[in-house]
Amino acid sequence: MKKQALIIAGVGGRGVLVGSTILLNIAFQQGLPVFSADEYGMSQRGGSVVSHLKIGPFQSPIIGTGEADVLLGFEASEGIKNIPMLKEGGMCVLNTPGPGTGNPDLDARLAGKGITLTTIDADRIASDIGSPLSANMVMLGFYSFFGKPTFSFNKLSEYVEHSSPKRFLDFNRKALKAGYQYAKTLSTRGAS
Repeated sequence: MKKQALIIAGVGGRGVLVGSTILLNIAFQQGLPVFSADEYGMSQRGGSVVSHLKIGPFQSPIIGTGEADVLLGFEASEGIKNIPMLKEGGMCVLNTPGPGTGNPDLDARLAGKGITLTTIDADRIASDIGSPLSANMVMLGFYSFFGKPTFSFNKLSEYVEHSSPKRFLDFNRKALKAGYQYAKTLSTRGAS
């Protein structure tokens, strides 16, 4: 089995813990060894929240500097703060309206390390479907396009279908699909 280390970074109220719990449970349901750890202090006041998720034969749940395969920045500045956690050749997805990190020098350094940087305006997409609080689901749907086989769109959809509270189910479905479709569109265009 291939090992995988993921970091989800954001601020309180952005669904970081919900997102990491979903991914953790999906891996667990597949019988994969999975570890997780969360860092949150003033999260209820909009402070930093970072989730570490490791799938595979690891010894510890904490991801060290330069060890993460994937970084999902549910909030752009928190994602950028956690870029040092990525290993060479890793993948960084930021929730931001513009291309790149907003810092051309940083973008060039990431490219020099073979790190794939992709941006998605998950906030706008979630607002467009009528649920601004569903940006985390848009991000997970986006990642599901690249997270095969462990976190495929089908596995993510199935989990959300059975675990979402009824009042959020329709928005969660739409948000997952919108994120996935956005990734599919980027892939078709050859953009990242």
